[in-house]
Amino acid sequence: MKNNHFIVGLVLGCASGYLASKYLTSESGQKLIENIKTIRGDFNNGGVGLNTNSDLVNAFNDKTDALKDHMASTVDKIKDDEDTSDIVFNEDDLNDED
Repeated sequence: MKNNHFIVGLVLGCASGYLASKYLTSESGQKLIENIKTIRGDFNNGGVGLNTNSDLVNAFNDKTDALKDHMASTVDKIKDDEDTSDIVFNEDDLNDED
């Protein structure tokens, strides 16, 4: 029983090692390794290349202001569309309860 577990583990280990080596030597695998090295280097260097807290807050505030401006212009456009609407109601149509 223990030999079977050992053989199964050996086969799975060999297969996963083979697949990992094939993936990591491919082009997409090399890009993944480069990205990991860059991220690890940034953290090892004290976060060089990472944004500071104030930069993140400023970026958030800028994007929030841009969103507010966009929403305000959208509301103004909808109001303008409502003002120029061609829908006309007669009082007779509104008072009919048929």
